[in-house]
Amino acid sequence: MTLPSDFSRMKPHQHHKLTRALAPTLIIAAAVLLGGCCSSFRHKPPPPAPEQPSATVAVPVSGTELDLTNLQKVRLGETLKAYPVNRYIDPNDPNILHEAHLVYRKETGSAWNLTQRAPTVVPLGTTLAVSDPAEKPSPTSADIEQRMNAQTRLMSALTEQNETLVAELARLQRELAAMRKPSTSP
Repeated sequence: MTLPSDFSRMKPHQHHKLTRALAPTLIIAAAVLLGGCCSSFRHKPPPPAPEQPSATVAVPVSGTELDLTNLQKVRLGETLKAYPVNRYIDPNDPNILHEAHLVYRKETGSAWNLTQRAPTVVPLGTTLAVSDPAEKPSPTSADIEQRMNAQTRLMSALTEQNETLVAELARLQRELAAMRKPSTSP
């Protein structure tokens, strides 16, 4: 509703009629504006309570991806460095000005992590094996010599048993051949 152009020349009782006509519109506009403002002050419902972590641990399956902590223990990512460069004139074309910017340089590429300090969980299907070389100490030369002597004794015992079995088998073959010969009795 627009005001008439001769509003200032209207009589006071006509002003009252005009304000009566505008009153419902002003009340609705005020209600909409105040209602819109009040909606932003409504209290948000409290966030749901965090779920309790379950006691069961998911077992990795062979062929699945490693989580980030174990991935860093197996393979190292590449290392990037940022170098800021100020404004400069292009050395190949003096008509070109380069603005200040960053230059990123790959310092090291990705590689296998060969450090043997941290245990790594390796997925092996339904079971898990913890590969921790630091857990097992390196054998000493005395341990290696003792194991070599045990292997030598085992090999000589196996060789002796093999020779005994070969001799027994040869004896049984001779007896079988003797039993198969036709007896020539008169």
